[in-house]
Amino acid sequence: MRNINSHTVELIEEAFNKVQEFNYKRYLEDLNTPVLQNIRAKKHPVNQILEKFGFHIIKKPLLDSLERNSFSSMGKWSAVGTLRFALDNPQKFDEVYNLLSDDDSKSTFDWFIRFRVAYAFVGEEARFVFPPRISREDFKEKVSKIKLDREGYINFGKYNFLSPQAESVDSWIFEQYNLKGLCEVSSGDFVVDGGAFKGETAFWFLSKGAGKVYAFEGDAINFEVLLKNVRLNRVEDKIIPVKALLSDRDGVSKIKMTGSGSSSTLATDGTEVESITLDSFVFKNNIEHIDFIKLDVEGAELDVLKGAKETIKKFKPKMAISVCHKGDDIVAIPLLLHELLPNAKFHLSHKNYTWNETVLFVNPR
Repeated sequence: MRNINSHTVELIEEAFNKVQEFNYKRYLEDLNTPVLQNIRAKKHPVNQILEKFGFHIIKKPLLDSLERNSFSSMGKWSAVGTLRFALDNPQKFDEVYNLLSDDDSKSTFDWFIRFRVAYAFVGEEARFVFPPRISREDFKEKVSKIKLDREGYINFGKYNFLSPQAESVDSWIFEQYNLKGLCEVSSGDFVVDGGAFKGETAFWFLSKGAGKVYAFEGDAINFEVLLKNVRLNRVEDKIIPVKALLSDRDGVSKIKMTGSGSSSTLATDGTEVESITLDSFVFKNNIEHIDFIKLDVEGAELDVLKGAKETIKKFKPKMAISVCHKGDDIVAIPLLLHELLPNAKFHLSHKNYTWNETVLFVNPR
């Protein structure tokens, strides 16, 4: 690698060195930490009783160690994928870096590569090697401050809706689909919300002045809550729920329904649901303009964009696209959009404490 003149390769080498230093430091610390085997070797009488009910009390140092060594299986898969693609195609990563229009975005790109390399080896501890701008503690504090009413509804401004607090923090507190002064929803904009979940982001778009939001959600469990939220707030003329998966083809796709924010189209099994391209949806519904596209569809973003090429070229919408799910999203998605919109400005943002929620902003206007 050292003979390759590449910004991305330099980032990878730096991350390798930092991870190696970090692992040695952790090794020394863990020499004095209780190990899991000790739990089974000596059981406190209280735990002997609790284990009959599926519980076990452990000491805080061991809990801290377990939390440090945790990881998301999807995050690990995605991070290893990014590392592999970066080693195989560093020039493409450099090309994306050079596409970014501002220093802050380039700094985010650098962090993204370093963090992903670290995550591939040390999981959630990557945040100690390359700290994100938002700490885990800050994020959890924001979540804890969101109060639910007796029926479980969240209130933001004039809207009340059912949704997990963490997802609402992403949209309403950290505004992850907003890049102030660079790429924002404007008054009267027609918005496509791909991966609408339970509607928390669609309501946020309305709060920013959107004229209409087409909210696509393929998970039947989430869709029912989305419908309920829309009807409760009497915004049927503003938020249009669409029970379908945006895709690169019209027909039927399979989705692993979970009722959570991670329902996946990447699974080979699952429930069949309608899939539709954005191009055909816009044509069939005679939609006169699309001004903003948001996509967070658990790894299907590239396919959705392939099915939206004509819409993108015709209307030149602003976009906020998740580029964190598949290992090569950070390269494949911006390069496709640069091909479609060669004069657009590209920005990168990350408003979370861990591996996901990296968003590519595109502004051709």
